Amino acid sequence: MGSSPLLSFLVLTYLVFMFVTPSHSSEYGVAQEPAPPVTSRKIPRNSEKVTMSLYYESLCPYCSSFIVGPLAHVLETDLMTILNLRLVPWGNAILGSNNTIECQHGGDECYLNIIHACAIHLLPDLKQHFNFIKCVEKLYTAPDRKGAQESWEECSGKLRLPTQSIKKCYDSGVGKQLVLQNGKETDHLKPAHEYVPWVVVNDTPLLDDFENFIHYVCKAYKGKSLPRTCSSRPNTSINKDTSLQSVCHASEARSGDSQGSTR
Repeated sequence: MGSSPLLSFLVLTYLVFMFVTPSHSSEYGVAQEPAPPVTSRKIPRNSEKVTMSLYYESLCPYCSSFIVGPLAHVLETDLMTILNLRLVPWGNAILGSNNTIECQHGGDECYLNIIHACAIHLLPDLKQHFNFIKCVEKLYTAPDRKGAQESWEECSGKLRLPTQSIKKCYDSGVGKQLVLQNGKETDHLKPAHEYVPWVVVNDTPLLDDFENFIHYVCKAYKGKSLPRTCSSRPNTSINKDTSLQSVCHASEARSGDSQGSTR
């Protein structure tokens, strides 16, 4: 009977250890959290940094050009010291009955939107998921392009990313929940988005002047000292008529002129 207190103590210690010890570790910086429910999303804010959100779809050629061109360039500058960049894949997709999704550029776009969302979710580090998305955009839009799955798997391999985790995210339906969340956020933009790429800086849409985003980021920054990029780049607003020819219009997707299909 004298051993009962000791035995009780050992059992209690074991139970505490089992409950507080994590069941698995994170490799490659991969997030382990499940997808959030499809509810209103609160956009994360940083007290110092300017938040810029890019609303896009994976196979819009103008989104691809914007990602692999101006955005890829700015990631290598000191503007990133003041910029919180968010990528939101959904674009001009349409939500149908039973949560079916119709995409402007067909089933491959729906598929790659989900793959992009999985990468963003699993790889919280901006450079990791951005470089993956940039690689996929380059490969799939090349003249001798490969298939959608082959493209992203090749990029994942090149960048040594967790291919199986991304695939599991898609196959399990978690990726679809993530992209539906993006759709909800996109559809609640005020004013409503009219085309993609659609760029928003601290809740202010840049409309047809989105290519001049560096100017708006620098202008929105309230910190003490601006990065060199802000002083070295003049304000060169683009011609409205020209810029609106270089976008994928939401009205085309909603009027039935798109190549969309459900997936």
